[in-house]
Amino acid sequence: MIVRVARRASPLSSPRSLSLPLGRDLSNDYIEKDMRTIRYILGLEATIVFRPVCRGSRVFGRRNALRLQSLQLAHHFSCSQTETLHNHSDRRWSEKAVRTYHQRAYGKLSTAEEPNVEFCSANRIIQPTIHAEMIQQYFNLAKTSAYRILDKDKRLKVCDVHNLARNMNTLQKNSFDPVNVRNHLALLYRCPLTTEHNIGVMKELGLNDLRAEHLIQAIKLFKSSVAAIKKWGLLPEHYDPMETLTSLEIPDHVLNNVKFSDCINDLTLAQLHQKMSSVYLSWRLNCSEKEVSKLQQTYRLAKKSMKLQQKVLVQLEHEWNIDIPKVRLNGYLLTCSPTNISLIDNKVKQIAGISLKEYVVMTPRILTIPYHQLLQVDQILSKLDLPETSLKALPRICTLHPDTLQERLNELQQIPEFYALQSHPRMLHLIYYHNKVTSRLDQLQQVKNTSALPSLNTLSGTKKVFDKYMTVGDLRQNKRDVVMLLSKHMNTKPNIIRKHLHHQCWGSQTNVINVQRNILTLRGVGFTEEQLMVGLDVLLYPPDLLHDQLALLPHRPQVQPFSDYKSDVNILQLLLYFMEKNASLTSLS
Repeated sequence: MIVRVARRASPLSSPRSLSLPLGRDLSNDYIEKDMRTIRYILGLEATIVFRPVCRGSRVFGRRNALRLQSLQLAHHFSCSQTETLHNHSDRRWSEKAVRTYHQRAYGKLSTAEEPNVEFCSANRIIQPTIHAEMIQQYFNLAKTSAYRILDKDKRLKVCDVHNLARNMNTLQKNSFDPVNVRNHLALLYRCPLTTEHNIGVMKELGLNDLRAEHLIQAIKLFKSSVAAIKKWGLLPEHYDPMETLTSLEIPDHVLNNVKFSDCINDLTLAQLHQKMSSVYLSWRLNCSEKEVSKLQQTYRLAKKSMKLQQKVLVQLEHEWNIDIPKVRLNGYLLTCSPTNISLIDNKVKQIAGISLKEYVVMTPRILTIPYHQLLQVDQILSKLDLPETSLKALPRICTLHPDTLQERLNELQQIPEFYALQSHPRMLHLIYYHNKVTSRLDQLQQVKNTSALPSLNTLSGTKKVFDKYMTVGDLRQNKRDVVMLLSKHMNTKPNIIRKHLHHQCWGSQTNVINVQRNILTLRGVGFTEEQLMVGLDVLLYPPDLLHDQLALLPHRPQVQPFSDYKSDVNILQLLLYFMEKNASLTSLS
Protein backbone atom coordinates (compact mmCIF):
# COMPACT_ATOMS: atom_id res chain seq x y z
CA MET A 1 0.00 0.00 0.00
CA ILE A 2 1.36 3.38 -0.98
CA VAL A 3 0.61 6.58 0.91
CA ARG A 4 1.13 9.95 -0.82
CA VAL A 5 2.45 12.66 1.44
CA ALA A 6 2.54 16.26 0.24
CA ARG A 7 5.84 18.14 0.77
CA ARG A 8 6.09 21.60 2.18
CA ALA A 9 5.96 24.35 -0.38
CA SER A 10 9.50 25.46 -1.07
CA PRO A 11 10.87 27.64 -3.83
CA LEU A 12 13.90 25.36 -4.09
CA SER A 13 12.08 22.03 -4.31
CA SER A 14 9.97 20.44 -7.00
CA PRO A 15 6.16 20.84 -6.55
CA ARG A 16 5.66 17.15 -7.25
CA SER A 17 4.35 14.90 -4.44
CA LEU A 18 6.62 12.20 -3.03
CA SER A 19 5.76 8.49 -3.10
CA LEU A 20 7.07 6.74 0.02
CA PRO A 21 6.64 3.09 1.03
CA LEU A 22 4.46 2.33 4.05
CA GLY A 23 6.14 1.40 7.33
CA ARG A 24 9.24 3.67 7.13
CA ASP A 25 10.00 6.74 9.19
CA LEU A 26 8.51 9.50 7.09
CA SER A 27 10.36 12.33 8.86
CA ASN A 28 13.81 10.82 8.33
CA ASP A 29 13.13 10.10 4.68
CA TYR A 30 11.80 13.58 4.21
CA ILE A 31 14.88 15.18 5.83
CA GLU A 32 17.26 13.00 3.83
CA LYS A 33 15.48 13.86 0.58
CA ASP A 34 15.37 17.54 1.39
CA MET A 35 19.05 17.68 2.27
CA ARG A 36 19.89 15.93 -0.99
CA THR A 37 18.02 18.71 -2.76
CA ILE A 38 19.99 21.34 -0.83
CA ARG A 39 23.27 19.63 -1.71
CA TYR A 40 22.25 19.64 -5.32
CA ILE A 41 21.42 23.37 -5.19
CA LEU A 42 24.70 24.32 -3.50
CA GLY A 43 26.59 22.89 -6.45
CA LEU A 44 28.15 19.94 -4.65
CA GLU A 45 26.78 17.58 -7.28
CA ALA A 46 27.28 20.03 -10.13
CA THR A 47 29.80 17.80 -11.86
CA ILE A 48 27.15 15.08 -12.07
CA VAL A 49 24.07 17.14 -12.84
CA PHE A 50 25.45 20.10 -14.85
CA ARG A 51 26.21 18.16 -18.03
CA PRO A 52 22.80 16.47 -18.48
CA VAL A 53 21.02 19.71 -17.61
CA CYS A 54 22.83 21.62 -20.37
CA ARG A 55 23.00 18.92 -23.01
CA GLY A 56 20.10 16.58 -22.29
CA SER A 57 17.15 18.84 -22.98
CA ARG A 58 16.66 20.32 -26.39
CA VAL A 59 14.41 23.07 -25.07
CA PHE A 60 15.82 24.83 -22.07
CA GLY A 61 12.64 24.89 -19.99
CA ARG A 62 11.82 26.78 -16.88
CA ARG A 63 12.75 23.88 -14.63
CA ASN A 64 16.25 23.48 -16.13
CA ALA A 65 16.73 27.25 -16.08
CA LEU A 66 15.98 27.32 -12.37
CA ARG A 67 18.46 24.49 -11.77
CA LEU A 68 21.24 26.28 -13.69
CA GLN A 69 20.50 29.51 -11.86
CA SER A 70 20.76 27.65 -8.58
CA LEU A 71 24.16 26.24 -9.64
CA GLN A 72 25.45 29.71 -10.43
CA LEU A 73 24.15 31.15 -7.16
CA ALA A 74 25.82 28.32 -5.27
CA HIS A 75 29.25 29.84 -5.94
CA HIS A 76 28.56 32.55 -3.37
CA PHE A 77 28.60 29.96 -0.56
CA SER A 78 31.91 29.24 1.13
CA CYS A 79 33.48 25.83 1.60
CA SER A 80 32.86 25.95 5.33
CA GLN A 81 29.11 26.43 4.83
CA THR A 82 29.04 23.50 2.44
CA GLU A 83 30.86 21.24 4.86
CA THR A 84 28.47 22.20 7.68
CA LEU A 85 25.41 21.29 5.64
CA HIS A 86 26.92 17.93 4.71
CA ASN A 87 27.89 17.11 8.25
CA HIS A 88 24.30 17.71 9.37
CA SER A 89 22.73 15.70 6.59
CA ASP A 90 25.01 12.84 5.58
CA ARG A 91 27.97 11.49 7.51
CA ARG A 92 29.19 9.52 4.49
CA TRP A 93 30.47 12.72 2.84
CA SER A 94 34.01 13.33 4.04
CA GLU A 95 35.63 16.75 4.17
CA LYS A 96 38.03 15.84 1.32
CA ALA A 97 35.19 14.72 -0.95
CA VAL A 98 33.26 17.91 -0.26
CA ARG A 99 36.18 20.12 -1.28
CA THR A 100 36.81 18.01 -4.40
CA TYR A 101 33.24 18.45 -5.62
CA HIS A 102 33.33 22.12 -4.71
CA GLN A 103 36.50 22.71 -6.75
CA ARG A 104 35.14 20.81 -9.75
CA ALA A 105 31.98 22.89 -9.71
CA TYR A 106 33.91 26.19 -9.91
CA GLY A 107 36.90 25.08 -11.94
CA LYS A 108 35.71 26.26 -15.37
CA LEU A 109 34.31 29.61 -14.32
CA SER A 110 36.08 32.95 -14.77
CA THR A 111 37.95 33.96 -11.63
CA ALA A 112 37.67 37.72 -11.48
CA GLU A 113 37.38 37.43 -7.68
CA GLU A 114 40.41 35.08 -7.54
CA PRO A 115 43.21 36.54 -9.74
CA ASN A 116 45.83 34.36 -8.08
CA VAL A 117 44.52 31.33 -9.95
CA GLU A 118 45.55 32.69 -13.36
CA PHE A 119 48.75 34.24 -12.05
CA CYS A 120 50.06 31.04 -10.51
CA SER A 121 49.39 29.05 -13.67
CA ALA A 122 51.67 31.28 -15.77
CA ASN A 123 54.92 30.78 -13.87
CA ARG A 124 56.47 28.51 -16.51
CA ILE A 125 59.09 29.77 -18.95
CA ILE A 126 57.40 30.56 -22.24
CA GLN A 127 59.22 29.38 -25.35
CA PRO A 128 58.90 31.14 -28.74
CA THR A 129 56.49 28.92 -30.67
CA ILE A 130 53.19 30.20 -32.13
CA HIS A 131 51.43 33.41 -31.12
CA ALA A 132 48.18 31.70 -30.11
CA GLU A 133 49.91 29.01 -28.05
CA MET A 134 52.04 31.55 -26.21
CA ILE A 135 49.06 33.75 -25.39
CA GLN A 136 47.08 30.69 -24.32
CA GLN A 137 49.89 29.64 -21.97
CA TYR A 138 50.59 33.10 -20.55
CA PHE A 139 46.99 34.13 -19.87
CA ASN A 140 45.81 30.59 -19.13
CA LEU A 141 43.01 30.82 -21.69
CA ALA A 142 41.26 28.57 -24.14
CA LYS A 143 42.59 28.51 -27.69
CA THR A 144 39.53 30.30 -29.08
CA SER A 145 40.04 33.14 -26.59
CA ALA A 146 43.70 33.40 -27.59
CA TYR A 147 42.78 33.74 -31.27
CA ARG A 148 40.17 36.32 -30.34
CA ILE A 149 42.83 38.43 -28.62
CA LEU A 150 45.07 38.19 -31.69
CA ASP A 151 42.25 39.31 -33.97
CA LYS A 152 41.62 42.39 -31.84
CA ASP A 153 45.26 43.57 -31.85
CA LYS A 154 46.97 43.34 -35.24
CA ARG A 155 50.38 44.46 -33.94
CA LEU A 156 50.37 41.59 -31.48
CA LYS A 157 49.58 39.23 -34.34
CA VAL A 158 52.58 40.28 -36.45
CA CYS A 159 55.19 40.83 -33.72
CA ASP A 160 58.24 38.59 -33.53
CA VAL A 161 57.64 35.49 -31.40
CA HIS A 162 61.07 35.82 -29.75
CA ASN A 163 60.28 39.37 -28.62
CA LEU A 164 56.88 38.20 -27.43
CA ALA A 165 58.40 35.37 -25.39
CA ARG A 166 61.04 37.66 -23.82
CA ASN A 167 58.42 40.22 -22.80
CA MET A 168 56.15 37.57 -21.30
CA ASN A 169 59.01 36.01 -19.33
CA THR A 170 60.19 39.43 -18.13
CA LEU A 171 56.72 40.35 -16.89
CA GLN A 172 56.36 36.96 -15.19
CA LYS A 173 59.76 37.27 -13.55
CA ASN A 174 58.84 40.67 -12.11
CA SER A 175 55.43 39.47 -10.80
CA PHE A 176 53.14 41.42 -13.14
CA ASP A 177 49.65 39.95 -13.00
CA PRO A 178 48.59 38.55 -16.42
CA VAL A 179 45.02 39.68 -15.71
CA ASN A 180 46.32 43.24 -15.46
CA VAL A 181 48.62 42.84 -18.48
CA ARG A 182 45.66 41.73 -20.59
CA ASN A 183 44.28 45.26 -20.36
CA HIS A 184 47.56 46.64 -21.78
CA LEU A 185 48.57 44.26 -24.56
CA ALA A 186 51.04 46.81 -25.98
CA LEU A 187 53.50 45.64 -23.32
CA LEU A 188 53.82 42.31 -25.11
CA TYR A 189 55.10 43.65 -28.44
CA ARG A 190 57.32 46.46 -27.20
CA CYS A 191 61.10 46.23 -27.43
CA PRO A 192 62.12 43.64 -24.80
CA LEU A 193 65.25 45.61 -23.87
CA THR A 194 63.16 48.73 -23.15
CA THR A 195 60.77 46.70 -21.02
CA GLU A 196 63.62 45.19 -18.98
CA HIS A 197 65.29 48.54 -18.32
CA ASN A 198 62.04 50.36 -17.50
CA ILE A 199 61.12 47.76 -14.87
CA GLY A 200 64.66 47.81 -13.51
CA VAL A 201 64.75 51.61 -13.22
CA MET A 202 61.35 51.75 -11.49
CA LYS A 203 62.44 49.17 -8.93
CA GLU A 204 65.76 50.94 -8.35
CA LEU A 205 63.93 54.19 -7.67
CA GLY A 206 61.89 52.39 -5.01
CA LEU A 207 58.48 52.43 -6.71
CA ASN A 208 56.17 49.95 -5.02
CA ASP A 209 52.99 48.20 -6.11
CA LEU A 210 53.97 48.33 -9.78
CA ARG A 211 51.23 47.38 -12.20
CA ALA A 212 50.92 47.16 -15.96
CA GLU A 213 49.39 50.64 -16.24
CA HIS A 214 52.50 52.10 -14.58
CA LEU A 215 54.75 50.34 -17.07
CA ILE A 216 52.69 51.41 -20.07
CA GLN A 217 53.03 55.03 -18.90
CA ALA A 218 56.73 54.81 -18.07
CA ILE A 219 57.62 57.98 -20.00
CA LYS A 220 55.02 59.98 -18.09
CA LEU A 221 56.24 58.60 -14.77
CA PHE A 222 59.89 59.44 -15.49
CA LYS A 223 58.88 63.04 -16.31
CA SER A 224 56.90 63.37 -13.07
CA SER A 225 58.42 64.89 -9.95
CA VAL A 226 59.27 62.89 -6.86
CA ALA A 227 56.65 64.86 -4.93
CA ALA A 228 53.94 63.82 -7.39
CA ILE A 229 55.02 60.19 -7.23
CA LYS A 230 54.81 60.31 -3.44
CA LYS A 231 51.38 61.88 -3.68
CA TRP A 232 50.23 59.00 -5.87
CA GLY A 233 51.45 56.53 -3.24
CA LEU A 234 54.15 54.90 -5.37
CA LEU A 235 57.00 56.18 -3.18
CA PRO A 236 57.21 56.26 0.62
CA GLU A 237 57.12 59.70 2.23
CA HIS A 238 60.64 59.36 3.69
CA TYR A 239 62.33 58.13 0.52
CA ASP A 240 66.15 57.95 0.57
CA PRO A 241 68.00 57.29 -2.74
CA MET A 242 71.13 56.29 -0.82
CA GLU A 243 69.54 52.91 -0.09
CA THR A 244 69.64 52.05 -3.80
CA LEU A 245 73.32 53.01 -4.10
CA THR A 246 74.15 50.95 -1.03
CA SER A 247 72.51 47.87 -2.58
CA LEU A 248 74.86 48.18 -5.60
CA GLU A 249 77.87 47.35 -3.38
CA ILE A 250 79.43 50.80 -3.77
CA PRO A 251 82.18 51.30 -1.14
CA ASP A 252 81.54 53.58 1.81
CA HIS A 253 84.32 56.04 0.94
CA VAL A 254 82.52 56.70 -2.38
CA LEU A 255 79.09 57.03 -0.77
CA ASN A 256 80.42 59.49 1.81
CA ASN A 257 81.18 61.95 -0.99
CA VAL A 258 77.72 61.67 -2.51
CA LYS A 259 75.28 64.40 -1.56
CA PHE A 260 71.78 64.80 -2.94
CA SER A 261 70.13 68.20 -2.80
CA ASP A 262 67.59 68.88 -0.09
CA CYS A 263 64.95 69.72 -2.65
CA ILE A 264 64.83 66.14 -3.96
CA ASN A 265 61.06 66.39 -4.28
CA ASP A 266 61.46 68.93 -7.09
CA LEU A 267 63.51 66.55 -9.24
CA THR A 268 61.88 64.30 -11.80
CA LEU A 269 62.42 60.56 -11.59
CA ALA A 270 64.61 60.71 -14.72
CA GLN A 271 66.84 63.43 -13.24
CA LEU A 272 67.15 61.59 -9.94
CA HIS A 273 68.04 58.32 -11.63
CA GLN A 274 70.59 60.01 -13.90
CA LYS A 275 72.42 61.39 -10.84
CA MET A 276 72.40 57.99 -9.18
CA SER A 277 73.62 56.36 -12.40
CA SER A 278 76.49 58.87 -12.69
CA VAL A 279 77.67 57.95 -9.20
CA TYR A 280 77.55 54.24 -9.92
CA LEU A 281 79.19 54.33 -13.36
CA SER A 282 81.97 56.71 -12.30
CA TRP A 283 82.90 54.22 -9.59
CA ARG A 284 82.40 51.05 -11.61
CA LEU A 285 84.16 52.30 -14.78
CA ASN A 286 86.85 54.12 -12.79
CA CYS A 287 86.38 57.44 -14.54
CA SER A 288 85.22 60.97 -13.74
CA GLU A 289 81.59 62.09 -13.76
CA LYS A 290 82.37 64.29 -16.77
CA GLU A 291 83.44 61.21 -18.75
CA VAL A 292 80.33 59.39 -17.57
CA SER A 293 78.18 62.30 -18.72
CA LYS A 294 79.80 62.09 -22.16
CA LEU A 295 79.12 58.33 -22.28
CA GLN A 296 75.49 58.89 -21.31
CA GLN A 297 75.02 61.42 -24.10
CA THR A 298 76.86 59.38 -26.74
CA TYR A 299 75.24 56.01 -26.09
CA ARG A 300 71.91 57.20 -24.61
CA LEU A 301 72.43 55.61 -21.23
CA ALA A 302 69.61 57.60 -19.61
CA LYS A 303 66.94 55.44 -17.97
CA LYS A 304 69.13 52.35 -18.11
CA SER A 305 68.97 50.08 -15.08
CA MET A 306 72.09 50.08 -12.91
CA LYS A 307 71.47 46.56 -11.66
CA LEU A 308 71.22 45.28 -15.21
CA GLN A 309 74.48 47.09 -16.01
CA GLN A 310 76.00 45.46 -12.94
CA LYS A 311 75.09 42.00 -14.24
CA VAL A 312 76.34 42.84 -17.75
CA LEU A 313 79.73 44.01 -16.48
CA VAL A 314 80.19 40.79 -14.51
CA GLN A 315 79.35 38.74 -17.62
CA LEU A 316 81.72 40.74 -19.84
CA GLU A 317 84.64 40.41 -17.45
CA HIS A 318 84.29 36.75 -16.50
CA GLU A 319 82.75 35.12 -19.60
CA TRP A 320 83.87 37.23 -22.57
CA ASN A 321 87.25 38.59 -21.37
CA ILE A 322 86.23 42.21 -21.96
CA ASP A 323 87.85 44.47 -19.38
CA ILE A 324 86.67 47.84 -18.10
CA PRO A 325 88.89 49.99 -20.40
CA LYS A 326 87.38 48.22 -23.41
CA VAL A 327 83.88 48.83 -22.02
CA ARG A 328 84.66 52.55 -21.81
CA LEU A 329 85.67 52.49 -25.49
CA ASN A 330 82.50 50.58 -26.42
CA GLY A 331 79.91 52.22 -24.20
CA TYR A 332 77.02 50.62 -26.09
CA LEU A 333 77.77 47.45 -24.11
CA LEU A 334 76.15 49.13 -21.10
CA THR A 335 72.81 48.99 -22.93
CA CYS A 336 72.92 45.20 -23.37
CA SER A 337 70.51 42.78 -21.79
CA PRO A 338 72.07 40.22 -19.41
CA THR A 339 69.36 37.76 -20.43
CA ASN A 340 70.27 38.09 -24.11
CA ILE A 341 74.00 37.72 -23.37
CA SER A 342 73.31 34.48 -21.49
CA LEU A 343 71.22 33.17 -24.40
CA ILE A 344 74.01 34.06 -26.86
CA ASP A 345 76.53 32.20 -24.72
CA ASN A 346 74.31 29.12 -24.48
CA LYS A 347 72.79 28.89 -27.97
CA VAL A 348 75.17 30.61 -30.41
CA LYS A 349 78.49 28.79 -30.41
CA GLN A 350 79.78 29.80 -33.85
CA ILE A 351 78.87 31.71 -37.01
CA ALA A 352 79.85 30.24 -40.39
CA GLY A 353 82.37 27.92 -38.76
CA ILE A 354 84.15 30.58 -36.67
CA SER A 355 83.83 30.72 -32.88
CA LEU A 356 81.58 33.51 -31.66
CA LYS A 357 84.11 34.53 -29.01
CA GLU A 358 86.59 35.35 -31.81
CA TYR A 359 84.00 37.61 -33.41
CA VAL A 360 83.27 39.32 -30.06
CA VAL A 361 86.95 40.06 -29.49
CA MET A 362 87.04 41.86 -32.86
CA THR A 363 83.53 43.38 -32.67
CA PRO A 364 81.89 43.49 -29.20
CA ARG A 365 78.77 45.02 -30.76
CA ILE A 366 77.66 41.47 -31.60
CA LEU A 367 76.54 41.11 -27.96
CA THR A 368 73.87 43.77 -28.56
CA ILE A 369 72.20 41.66 -31.28
CA PRO A 370 69.31 39.36 -30.23
CA TYR A 371 70.46 35.76 -30.10
CA HIS A 372 67.84 34.47 -32.56
CA GLN A 373 69.04 36.95 -35.20
CA LEU A 374 72.60 35.66 -34.82
CA LEU A 375 71.32 32.15 -35.45
CA GLN A 376 69.65 33.32 -38.67
CA VAL A 377 72.84 35.13 -39.78
CA ASP A 378 74.75 31.90 -39.21
CA GLN A 379 72.35 30.01 -41.50
CA ILE A 380 72.72 32.61 -44.28
CA LEU A 381 76.52 32.88 -44.18
CA SER A 382 77.01 29.13 -43.88
CA LYS A 383 75.34 28.65 -47.28
CA LEU A 384 77.99 30.82 -48.97
CA ASP A 385 81.36 29.47 -49.99
CA LEU A 386 83.31 32.15 -48.12
CA PRO A 387 86.91 31.77 -46.94
CA GLU A 388 87.70 32.26 -43.28
CA THR A 389 89.86 35.29 -44.08
CA SER A 390 86.87 37.02 -45.69
CA LEU A 391 84.72 36.54 -42.57
CA LYS A 392 87.45 37.67 -40.19
CA ALA A 393 88.16 40.73 -42.36
CA LEU A 394 84.62 42.01 -41.71
CA PRO A 395 83.13 40.58 -38.48
CA ARG A 396 80.60 43.43 -38.42
CA ILE A 397 78.65 41.56 -41.10
CA CYS A 398 77.10 39.62 -38.19
CA THR A 399 75.48 42.79 -36.86
CA LEU A 400 73.25 43.21 -39.92
CA HIS A 401 69.62 42.21 -39.58
CA PRO A 402 69.01 38.80 -41.23
CA ASP A 403 66.35 40.24 -43.54
CA THR A 404 68.69 43.01 -44.69
CA LEU A 405 71.52 40.55 -45.18
CA GLN A 406 69.38 38.19 -47.26
CA GLU A 407 67.91 41.02 -49.34
CA ARG A 408 71.33 42.46 -50.22
CA LEU A 409 72.69 39.01 -50.95
CA ASN A 410 69.84 38.26 -53.36
CA GLU A 411 70.48 41.53 -55.14
CA LEU A 412 74.19 40.82 -55.37
CA GLN A 413 73.63 37.35 -56.81
CA GLN A 414 71.99 38.95 -59.84
CA ILE A 415 75.39 40.40 -60.84
CA PRO A 416 77.50 38.07 -63.05
CA GLU A 417 80.70 38.99 -61.18
CA PHE A 418 79.33 37.57 -57.92
CA TYR A 419 80.19 33.91 -58.56
CA ALA A 420 83.55 34.87 -60.02
CA LEU A 421 84.46 36.98 -56.98
CA GLN A 422 82.71 34.92 -54.31
CA SER A 423 86.02 33.85 -52.76
CA HIS A 424 87.44 37.37 -52.77
CA PRO A 425 88.50 38.53 -49.25
CA ARG A 426 86.54 41.77 -49.62
CA MET A 427 83.41 40.20 -51.05
CA LEU A 428 81.41 40.81 -47.86
CA HIS A 429 82.23 44.52 -48.09
CA LEU A 430 79.82 44.74 -51.02
CA ILE A 431 77.05 43.53 -48.70
CA TYR A 432 77.92 45.53 -45.61
CA TYR A 433 78.63 48.78 -47.50
CA HIS A 434 75.81 48.20 -49.96
CA ASN A 435 74.58 51.78 -50.10
CA LYS A 436 78.06 53.23 -50.59
CA VAL A 437 78.93 50.71 -53.32
CA THR A 438 75.66 51.37 -55.17
CA SER A 439 76.25 55.11 -55.05
CA ARG A 440 79.78 54.73 -56.40
CA LEU A 441 78.65 52.49 -59.25
CA ASP A 442 76.06 55.06 -60.28
CA GLN A 443 78.71 57.75 -60.13
CA LEU A 444 81.07 55.66 -62.26
CA GLN A 445 78.45 55.05 -64.90
CA GLN A 446 77.60 58.74 -65.18
CA VAL A 447 81.15 60.11 -65.21
CA LYS A 448 83.12 57.44 -67.05
CA ASN A 449 80.29 55.92 -69.10
CA THR A 450 81.87 52.47 -68.99
CA SER A 451 80.70 49.02 -68.01
CA ALA A 452 84.12 47.94 -66.69
CA LEU A 453 84.15 47.63 -62.92
CA PRO A 454 87.07 48.67 -60.69
CA SER A 455 88.57 46.24 -58.23
CA LEU A 456 86.64 45.36 -55.08
CA ASN A 457 89.36 47.04 -53.01
CA THR A 458 88.74 50.28 -54.90
CA LEU A 459 84.97 49.96 -54.95
CA SER A 460 84.65 49.34 -51.20
CA GLY A 461 87.75 51.26 -50.13
CA THR A 462 88.17 54.68 -48.58
CA LYS A 463 87.13 57.91 -50.22
CA LYS A 464 90.76 58.77 -50.97
CA VAL A 465 91.31 55.49 -52.85
CA PHE A 466 88.12 55.84 -54.86
CA ASP A 467 88.79 59.49 -55.76
CA LYS A 468 92.23 58.51 -57.05
CA TYR A 469 90.64 55.84 -59.22
CA MET A 470 88.18 58.37 -60.59
CA THR A 471 91.14 60.53 -61.61
CA VAL A 472 93.69 58.07 -63.04
CA GLY A 473 91.83 54.77 -62.85
CA ASP A 474 91.51 54.31 -66.62
CA LEU A 475 95.29 54.08 -66.94
CA ARG A 476 95.40 51.08 -64.63
CA GLN A 477 93.92 47.66 -65.24
CA ASN A 478 91.97 45.59 -62.75
CA LYS A 479 94.53 42.82 -62.31
CA ARG A 480 94.13 42.02 -58.65
CA ASP A 481 90.67 40.46 -58.88
CA VAL A 482 91.70 38.40 -61.92
CA VAL A 483 94.76 37.13 -60.08
CA MET A 484 92.62 36.21 -57.06
CA LEU A 485 90.19 34.33 -59.30
CA LEU A 486 92.98 32.36 -61.04
CA SER A 487 94.60 31.64 -57.68
CA LYS A 488 91.40 30.00 -56.48
CA HIS A 489 90.88 27.90 -59.64
CA MET A 490 94.53 26.80 -59.90
CA ASN A 491 94.97 26.19 -56.15
CA THR A 492 98.18 28.22 -56.12
CA LYS A 493 99.37 31.39 -54.47
CA PRO A 494 98.71 34.76 -56.15
CA ASN A 495 102.43 35.55 -56.57
CA ILE A 496 102.91 32.39 -58.68
CA ILE A 497 99.98 33.41 -60.89
CA ARG A 498 101.56 36.83 -61.46
CA LYS A 499 104.82 35.22 -62.63
CA HIS A 500 103.02 33.15 -65.29
CA LEU A 501 101.08 36.10 -66.72
CA HIS A 502 102.63 38.50 -69.25
CA HIS A 503 101.78 42.16 -69.34
CA GLN A 504 101.32 42.37 -73.14
CA CYS A 505 98.36 39.96 -72.99
CA TRP A 506 96.25 42.21 -70.78
CA GLY A 507 93.59 44.30 -72.44
CA SER A 508 90.37 46.15 -71.74
CA GLN A 509 88.50 42.91 -72.39
CA THR A 510 90.26 41.22 -69.47
CA ASN A 511 87.89 40.98 -66.53
CA VAL A 512 86.83 38.31 -64.08
CA ILE A 513 83.72 37.30 -66.06
CA ASN A 514 85.63 36.66 -69.30
CA VAL A 515 88.44 34.86 -67.49
CA GLN A 516 85.97 32.56 -65.75
CA ARG A 517 84.18 31.81 -69.03
CA ASN A 518 87.53 30.88 -70.63
CA ILE A 519 88.40 28.57 -67.75
CA LEU A 520 85.07 26.75 -68.03
CA THR A 521 85.46 26.45 -71.82
CA LEU A 522 88.95 24.91 -71.71
CA ARG A 523 88.13 22.54 -68.88
CA GLY A 524 84.98 21.51 -70.70
CA VAL A 525 86.98 20.15 -73.65
CA GLY A 526 89.40 18.23 -71.42
CA PHE A 527 92.43 20.44 -70.81
CA THR A 528 94.21 19.70 -67.54
CA GLU A 529 95.26 22.09 -64.81
CA GLU A 530 98.94 21.64 -65.74
CA GLN A 531 98.25 22.65 -69.35
CA LEU A 532 96.31 25.70 -68.15
CA MET A 533 99.19 26.82 -65.94
CA VAL A 534 101.65 26.61 -68.86
CA GLY A 535 99.35 28.56 -71.22
CA LEU A 536 97.79 30.84 -68.63
CA ASP A 537 97.88 33.90 -70.93
CA VAL A 538 95.20 32.30 -73.10
CA LEU A 539 92.65 33.04 -70.40
CA LEU A 540 93.15 36.81 -70.73
CA TYR A 541 91.73 37.02 -74.27
CA PRO A 542 88.10 37.57 -75.31
CA PRO A 543 85.94 34.43 -74.97
CA ASP A 544 84.67 34.68 -78.56
CA LEU A 545 88.20 34.71 -79.97
CA LEU A 546 89.20 31.77 -77.78
CA HIS A 547 86.14 29.78 -78.84
CA ASP A 548 86.75 30.36 -82.60
CA GLN A 549 90.46 29.48 -82.52
CA LEU A 550 89.82 26.46 -80.33
CA ALA A 551 87.35 25.13 -82.91
CA LEU A 552 89.95 25.57 -85.72
CA LEU A 553 92.85 24.05 -83.79
CA PRO A 554 92.11 20.31 -84.50
CA HIS A 555 92.06 21.02 -88.28
CA ARG A 556 95.38 22.86 -88.53
CA PRO A 557 98.20 20.89 -90.28
CA GLN A 558 100.77 21.90 -87.65
CA VAL A 559 99.04 19.72 -85.00
CA GLN A 560 98.33 16.55 -86.92
CA PRO A 561 97.52 14.00 -85.67
CA PHE A 562 95.67 16.12 -83.11
CA SER A 563 95.03 13.20 -80.76
CA ASP A 564 98.77 13.04 -80.08
CA TYR A 565 99.22 16.80 -79.65
CA LYS A 566 96.19 17.33 -77.38
CA SER A 567 97.90 15.66 -74.41
CA ASP A 568 101.03 17.78 -74.84
CA VAL A 569 101.76 20.19 -72.02
CA ASN A 570 102.50 23.10 -74.40
CA ILE A 571 99.38 22.71 -76.58
CA LEU A 572 97.86 25.94 -75.24
CA GLN A 573 101.03 27.81 -76.14
CA LEU A 574 100.39 26.79 -79.75
CA LEU A 575 96.80 27.95 -79.43
CA LEU A 576 98.05 31.28 -78.10
CA TYR A 577 100.35 31.58 -81.21
CA PHE A 578 97.41 31.19 -83.60
CA MET A 579 95.30 33.61 -81.56
CA GLU A 580 98.02 36.27 -81.74
CA LYS A 581 98.63 35.60 -85.44
CA ASN A 582 95.05 35.71 -86.63
CA ALA A 583 93.69 38.39 -84.28
CA SER A 584 94.12 42.06 -85.13
CA LEU A 585 95.05 44.71 -82.64
CA THR A 586 91.64 46.28 -83.11
CA SER A 587 89.83 43.21 -81.96
CA LEU A 588 92.04 42.86 -78.89
CA SER A 589 91.58 46.45 -77.93
